[in-house]
Amino acid sequence: MSELVKSNDLTFTRKYWAKGLPGQLAMGLCGIIAVLVALKTITYEPGFEAAFAYQDHFFRVLSFAALTVWTTFAIGIRRRGPAAMITLGFAIFVELILSPMRNEPSTTLVSTNFGIVLAYCGMQLYWLNLVNQRLQK
Repeated sequence: MSELVKSNDLTFTRKYWAKGLPGQLAMGLCGIIAVLVALKTITYEPGFEAAFAYQDHFFRVLSFAALTVWTTFAIGIRRRGPAAMITLGFAIFVELILSPMRNEPSTTLVSTNFGIVLAYCGMQLYWLNLVNQRLQK
């Protein structure tokens, strides 16, 4: 793809996020919510019988995918790789350090990583769509 698009030819501005102080507040609040949702998902224990099989893994995939998407939009779509690595670092910290401190097995690291990979692939497709839109103009 780098042979087709020179980085000097395309400049992307963040039109998908609010600007100024309201944008910073929105970004910060969304980040706090995303982190809290991910942490709550880690501590999720159904009080009743699960509605479907592997419900805890499903929620981990969704929450870490949402956290990856937020991180990507927060630091910029061009930095989607580092955003996925930041989220992966957080997931490893939570699953391998915090969970064993609470005497829980860390068997859900695969589902958290799967959520991160799904979100990264989605951001990659979103980036390619942006590039195609710019090239068609």
